[in-house]
Amino acid sequence: MDFQLDIRTMLITLILGNMFMVLLIFAYRFRSPYDQANSSFAVSKWLQAAGWLLVLIRDNLPDPHLILLSNALILGGVGLEIIALLMMAGEFRAGARRYYVIITTLSVLSFGLIYFFHNSDNLRIASASLAAVLFVGFPAYRFTTSKEGSPLQTVMGLVYSVLASILLARAFSALFSERDMNIFSPGLAQHLYYIGMFLIMILGTVGFVLLSRERSYDELKRMANVDELTGILNRRAFIVQAQLAAAAAAERREPISFLLIDIDHFKRVNDNYGHVAGDSALRNFAATVELLLGPRDLFGRYGGEEFAVLLPGAGEEESDRKAEQLRQAVMNSRIEGHNLQYTISIGVITVIPDNKPQLDLLYKLSDAALYKAKDEGRNRVVRSRPPEGLVRR
Repeated sequence: MDFQLDIRTMLITLILGNMFMVLLIFAYRFRSPYDQANSSFAVSKWLQAAGWLLVLIRDNLPDPHLILLSNALILGGVGLEIIALLMMAGEFRAGARRYYVIITTLSVLSFGLIYFFHNSDNLRIASASLAAVLFVGFPAYRFTTSKEGSPLQTVMGLVYSVLASILLARAFSALFSERDMNIFSPGLAQHLYYIGMFLIMILGTVGFVLLSRERSYDELKRMANVDELTGILNRRAFIVQAQLAAAAAAERREPISFLLIDIDHFKRVNDNYGHVAGDSALRNFAATVELLLGPRDLFGRYGGEEFAVLLPGAGEEESDRKAEQLRQAVMNSRIEGHNLQYTISIGVITVIPDNKPQLDLLYKLSDAALYKAKDEGRNRVVRSRPPEGLVRR
């Protein structure tokens, strides 16, 4: 069966589709605060709609430079759309910025040289298609290879890979075709190209909305689990994750160590240096401790100047060494912009948890050791021994 696609109808679909996508995004994000990714995405859709409109009507207008302008608008719109998607996914870093600056410059130079010095429809189509390959190739690579990416990003990367293949096929078809091609020429490569552009329009908008929801969910999850001042786990999140870690340790019959940490004389820090300095001390403390913890270790703020660390798999000797390492690191740390030093006291307990690990019991036992450390003069580590029969060591 001979498949025919009416290209002018497809152009009208692309024009109206991009315009409606802008309205949908505007309605979806109406009550949201200003966001550069949202603004960039909306502008990209307007650019693409304007570019496709010029392609549709260019035969009815006398200006020969409309070809150059229409291609610039479309390529710029597609590029800006992909940049907005990368922003939303948190992938638009310094390397991506340099990449898009370079390929945008090369694309403009290539198309301009062809247009002014060797104005061939086939070469223009090949140049624009190869430029588009480079534009969509980056998210295709990043979304499919990123270890931190979500399943949504992986699917988007695979679809962009397919689109890059379609665009590459169109470029080679234009370069090696024995007949002249233009934007309205029929043929399999052309039909696949317009279907690809339609998919980019749909995929970009749906992907942008889903990535926006994904980012909002991650932000809500972060706000629910992370202490705002220090950036570490809050009490609730620490307890939940610590209970899971203790249950896993019970199954493997391996020890865990619980460290309860308190900043010594923290009230004096606030009274003598002010609450701003006190907040700086808390952030400095959290950053210092985080640098010394492993990937399995948990670190959370229990409240005020009291913090907890869970060391899965750490026995008494290892946890004593880690606790002393933390104490010395904090004592030797410096707070930028403040001439103050502070110390910490630590209560430690090590157990092999049973099938129903009791985190509140570990807290009470380490808290008793912590108070002993304070009674003995602070700035020290004291170990607690669990009563026989309550928790097995």
